[in-house]
Formats: sequence, structure tokens, C-alpha cells
Amino acid sequence: MIDPGQVCLFIPAGLRAFKLDLFNRIGTHIKAAGGGVIEHDAQALDRLPRDVIPIVGCQPESTALIAKWRSEGRPWIYWDRGYARRVFATWLPRGQDGGYYRWHVGSFQAQSIRPVPNDRWKALNVPVEKWKVGGRHIVIAAPTRTYARFHCCESWIADTIDALARVTDRQLVIRDKESKRSLQSDLHGAHALVTHGSIAAVEAVILGYPVFVHPDSAASLVGRTDLKKIESPVYPDRQPWLNALAYSQFNETELIDGTLWRLLN
Repeated sequence: MIDPGQVCLFIPAGLRAFKLDLFNRIGTHIKAAGGGVIEHDAQALDRLPRDVIPIVGCQPESTALIAKWRSEGRPWIYWDRGYARRVFATWLPRGQDGGYYRWHVGSFQAQSIRPVPNDRWKALNVPVEKWKVGGRHIVIAAPTRTYARFHCCESWIADTIDALARVTDRQLVIRDKESKRSLQSDLHGAHALVTHGSIAAVEAVILGYPVFVHPDSAASLVGRTDLKKIESPVYPDRQPWLNALAYSQFNETELIDGTLWRLLN
């Protein structure tokens, strides 16, 4: 359990009105608990006392800070859109009232499968399809420019195509966030999905397709990270993983009613 009185939320400049409203509501809750809020100046986060945990999202100005905190072993919290029942950029059932957001201490996505009940996953009511074996093509989900800058992987798509060409002759289908084709449509008959850390990997696993991802991706826990093994996907039991994901994401009410801090790990 994290004490909200020992955290500091970073609110970047230039947010859309709906997102700024959410940041402000979370910030008000944190300040009421004795925590802090820093607006616009990301570098100020690095001047916080060591016992204060900074909270950041996918903003390129935080990239160097996170690398520094990781090297120093300093705790930090990352939050972003959730794994399931999101509102934006999803082809699975959407959430309501802002949907869900994932929160993690010291990582961008889940890095372990916590032994938790299935109640939160069941409450999401998201159908999970059987694993599909014997597909032909490979879907590559390209990162957005913002994501690529934030994770310093601007050459990822070119590097990935080159790496796959060395080990497989399967057709490659490249999709990006702006694609008008549904994820289900691109995945139909696919051998696997490859991406860096897009939540499309989580959705692909829910839809029954194996994945190859960067180790920072939550889907690495049920997929593979070595493209040299592209012809040998894995098809593990997904339920414990799904349960853990559900305990790592929170709706807008839970972000300010104490549920976040009680379950955050």
C-alpha cells in the first residue's frame, strides 16, 4: 500500500481539457492527503526529497528522469491508459465514465503476475477467446511518435522488420494507432502480433493471438521477447495474468476514493 501523503503528481503542460480535469481531481485528492503536485516543470521532480515518490505519465520530458531514478533505485510511479475497458484506442469493449488507467510502481506495465482473486477481472466482463494456432501472417503494431520518443525507440519499426526478415518469410502486416482497420480484422488468421509495448499486445492475447514484445510490456508475462523464436509462440494459461492486470488498473472513481492506494503495488 502506498501512502498518498508521500507522493507528488506531475501535471504536464498542454493537456486536453478532459485530461487536465482528471489530473486536477487526482491532484486535489493527493494534496488533501498531504502529498504534492508539480505543474509543467518536470525537472522539479528530481529535486523532491528522497522519501517522496514522483508520479509521471507518458511525457518525453520524463524519459531521462525515469532512467536516472531506475539507475539510483529510487521509487517512482507511472500511470497511463488501462489494459481493458479503456475509453480510447481500443477495439475491445470500452469502459464508461473515463474508463480504466493502469498504475505501477517502478515500471511502465505489469512485470509480475501477482496472486490475486479474479473478482476485478470478472467485473470487467471482457470475453476471452481461445488461443488460435496455425495462423499465417504476422501483425506488427507500430509505436506512436510520442511513445517512440518517450521510450527512445524511434528506429524500432525498421529494426523489427529487419529482424523478422532474417528469421521468417511470413507476410508482415503493419498497423499504427490511426489505422481504420480493426485489430480483430488485422489479426484474423495471424500467426502472432509483434509490438514494443503497445496495449494492442494485451488485447491480442485476450483475443487469442500469441505475442512477441519488449520486456517492459505486460504481455511479456504470457508471450515471448525474442524475435528469433517467432516460429515458436507460447500459449500459456492467461487467467492468473488477467487477474493481476485487473488489480493494476483503476477507474476514475477508484483513483480518488482510496482504492488506488490500497491496491497499488
